[in-house]
Amino acid sequence: MYTSEQKQQFSQILENISESLDIPESKYKEAISRYEAIGKWLDANDSKLHVYKPTIYAQGSFRLGTMVKPVNDSDEYDIDLVCHLEIDKDNITQAELKEMVGSRLKKNETYKKMLEEGRRCWTLDYANEFHMDILPAIPDYEKLNDCILITDKKLRLWQKSNPKGYARWFVERMQAVFEKRKTALAESMRANVEDVPDWKVRTPLQRSVQLLKRHRDVHFNNKDHKPISIIITTLAAHAYQNEADLFDALFSIINGMTNLENIKDQYGRYYIPNPTNPDENFADKWNEDENLPKAFLSWLGKLKADLDAAIKQKDLSGINESLAPILGIGVVGTAIAKLEPLRAKSKAYPEVTFSSKPNKPWAC
Repeated sequence: MYTSEQKQQFSQILENISESLDIPESKYKEAISRYEAIGKWLDANDSKLHVYKPTIYAQGSFRLGTMVKPVNDSDEYDIDLVCHLEIDKDNITQAELKEMVGSRLKKNETYKKMLEEGRRCWTLDYANEFHMDILPAIPDYEKLNDCILITDKKLRLWQKSNPKGYARWFVERMQAVFEKRKTALAESMRANVEDVPDWKVRTPLQRSVQLLKRHRDVHFNNKDHKPISIIITTLAAHAYQNEADLFDALFSIINGMTNLENIKDQYGRYYIPNPTNPDENFADKWNEDENLPKAFLSWLGKLKADLDAAIKQKDLSGINESLAPILGIGVVGTAIAKLEPLRAKSKAYPEVTFSSKPNKPWAC
């Protein structure tokens, strides 16, 4: 059994690790600059899209503050974007919408060289920087409240989503802690709260999602049946109870995510809806491949066992040896090194040494 002091320091280690997983501020600002430039190109006066008032905005982990550093330094950040056009679905097909956006992007010589077409998106590959997935979308006038209809080459019917609504719901799930942390950050910066950008604030929910996704990325390492981020994020947000401590939040979330019976509908099918658009089922593929929910549960069990083993270590060296293979040698080493000044004042974890030779292929 571990002491309250060990728990506190382990929580700080987890906090330090998740900080190391953040997209660097310079990259964050660069990504915004990149996609704002794309938006200007799509909405230029000479663009055929101009009449449809195209807007581009971020969705997914970039918008939610849950993005994680790629496991390998050679990999790129994935930025998910929506290109929204004011067109009624009765006046356009999915194929036409997809082609309209792609055609405009191809008229830019720079974008043309970087452009690839996917099942739903157009992807711009900024070498050694980002993959920007641009999802064409139109309003869902039957739903409103920022609901959208999106394209899919393999499906006949328009697919439904609501990334803006989802982002608002996600923030609501952590609102109390978010406001406290933003206030504390403002005080540390000697700034007014309203002057602190939301993206600079990180709550235990956001940090927990980052740690979950990082463990997943290392655990699956390009294997099949890797759980998708939106399922992890949604179930984590449902399980989160505004815990102020990362340790408490993470273990509460893991325990709350393991009962899959709670996410089945009346017909026994897996159903994890977008909380702001119930027509969108994030777990639709789980009903097509039984290995997906099995892999999800197996991974959660491995994650819990890995963290339990790490907590029980007697010193920081043991913590390092336990966490490095499952979260990354570089980020774990950096996190524990940050704790060293605190260790000098504490006997919770009395010593730490680092292995000079990584025993895994990843080192970030």
